[in-house]
Amino acid sequence: MSNNNKKLPFIIGSSYLLSFIFIRMMVIIAGSVKHENVIAIKEGAIKTKLYIGRNIIINGYHIHHFYFGVLLLAVAGWLSITRNKYFSKVKLAIMYGVGLGLFMDEIGMLLSEGNYYSSLSYLLGLFLLGILMNIIYFPPFWNSIKNNFTDFNLSGVKIIAVVFKKFIQTLDFFSRGIMHHRKAIFIIILILIIIDFLLPYIIKII
Repeated sequence: MSNNNKKLPFIIGSSYLLSFIFIRMMVIIAGSVKHENVIAIKEGAIKTKLYIGRNIIINGYHIHHFYFGVLLLAVAGWLSITRNKYFSKVKLAIMYGVGLGLFMDEIGMLLSEGNYYSSLSYLLGLFLLGILMNIIYFPPFWNSIKNNFTDFNLSGVKIIAVVFKKFIQTLDFFSRGIMHHRKAIFIIILILIIIDFLLPYIIKII
């Protein structure tokens, strides 16, 4: 990979990491998560249509910063596709990286239905950073893997394909058997559950 091709992924990765750390520290320092003002506004205890402070609330809707991240990603993507003359690739890379950081900071909250401090944000954030680092620093390694796999495919891939096909056929066989005898299997399972439940009492009696 040439230096020019490494530059943009590096800028994206750096701006992504910096924006992720910055917004996370700002949220923690400001105490924005479930702040009493936010709760009061949402519950109607404080009457206001617009609140900009530790959070941004408009007409009772909490505007999370991942929305701004999605907006930056969309704008950067659109400007890249349309080949605009006003923003350089470096500026678009910074915009894209910052958008990724803002979005990934709240990915755990989105997946855990409201828990901002979910470990998923850190886990998926590091995973994405690892992908970016691989794109920047390790393309020769992955190219060698690809080349070796291409040489290997004449024999090894065929063996893997045959094993996988047999595995699928075995699963299909058991699946058909279960569907055909599902009533008998259900009765057997029910009997085993009853025996398992009654066995301690039977042992006590004996």
